[in-house]
Amino acid sequence: MRVVVLGCGWSGVLAAFRLKTRYPSADVVCLDRDLSGGLLRSVTVNGHIFDVGGSHVVFSRDRSVLEGILSLGGRWAAKERRAFVLLDGAYVPYPFENGIYVLPPERRARYGLSLLKAVVENSKGGKRPSNFKEWIVNTFGEEVANDYLIPYNVKIWKRPLEELSADWVYTPGRLPLPSLEDIVKAVAGIETKGYREQAVFYYPEGGIITQYLSALRKAEEAGVIPVREEVREIKKTGDGFLINGRLKADRIVSTLPLREVPAMLDPPPPEEVFKASGRLDYNSVAVVGVGVRAKAPDQHWVYVPDRRFIFHRYAWISNYLPVPPADRASLIAEITIPPGSEVDREELIKRTLEGFVELGLFKAEEVEAAEAWIHKYGYPVYTLTHAEDREAVESHLRQIGITTVGRWGNWHYWNTDMIYKKINELI
Repeated sequence: MRVVVLGCGWSGVLAAFRLKTRYPSADVVCLDRDLSGGLLRSVTVNGHIFDVGGSHVVFSRDRSVLEGILSLGGRWAAKERRAFVLLDGAYVPYPFENGIYVLPPERRARYGLSLLKAVVENSKGGKRPSNFKEWIVNTFGEEVANDYLIPYNVKIWKRPLEELSADWVYTPGRLPLPSLEDIVKAVAGIETKGYREQAVFYYPEGGIITQYLSALRKAEEAGVIPVREEVREIKKTGDGFLINGRLKADRIVSTLPLREVPAMLDPPPPEEVFKASGRLDYNSVAVVGVGVRAKAPDQHWVYVPDRRFIFHRYAWISNYLPVPPADRASLIAEITIPPGSEVDREELIKRTLEGFVELGLFKAEEVEAAEAWIHKYGYPVYTLTHAEDREAVESHLRQIGITTVGRWGNWHYWNTDMIYKKINELI
């Protein structure tokens, strides 16, 4: 039996390794155009390490998942999270509902009342929110929603929040949720730790690409065959599949973007499957990396809801390393881009640098490196028809014998730990 995994990023490598482990006698091929790691990629520019797919760390509420990822190889550093929400000049420890203890009493009371009202109202039960904005207001209250979560999420999704589904927030471990006890302590000015499964995270020596390369090496050692080739055509044959007119497969596992696969099929799928795949929405992501001759503050990543700044989040990647440099720092900013938007790479770099300088992160003359990387697929967007559209495409692929897995294979906003967990469940 030959199994071909389409796409050999994080999801593909894990799927191939899992298949080879479960079926040692099978030929398992992992097909990818460049084997570069996808969003789990790091590069070095003028001595500064940048994770060019954005800020990624490893954590999980499931200890077996966490240990499984770490066991794939590499040297890992455990870090105590230092993340913040930058609101009106104040660095509020993340998650926000726990971090308000640093604010003046009147603001603690204002946000605490917002959160408490929401918790009390939610305790009464009721129907599931009809859209993402409704979920935010229902869960965190008007004050927290209007000052922080609505402007922040508009920056990420670049869509009216009323037009987005709240389905993704119910993924276990995806978002921190307010705790009544923690809110009361925060209002009283007492420090608490929220989102506890992420309070300590892990990061590999050498940049996030080490996480991918370790898994790829493990898969190759098990007998997985990686092949550099772009997938152009998937032809259904009587006894299996023919990929690109030459590579036979008895079974296919696809991690390719779900919206692109129907156009590769021969014979083509029904028209409604094409229409459903075309409605699967997404944002591209631009990652701007900046290297400076300066010491980084004691921070890992910062959320920025302020609309004046082009980026929604920035991260001091050099602080993720086991031993951060003493006098140099590397940071990245993340900027989402809706499909069809014009992208000026130099303008993105310019506006990011201006924003960083305005925030006082460093002086312009301290910059040693500045680069930008743009990825077509950055974030799946949960439209109101997301669930039905995704199921329509996945259902057709299942019918013809193709299993889909991964963030883009399943069109879900999953972290690397959830991908690991789902692949172990599916395969």
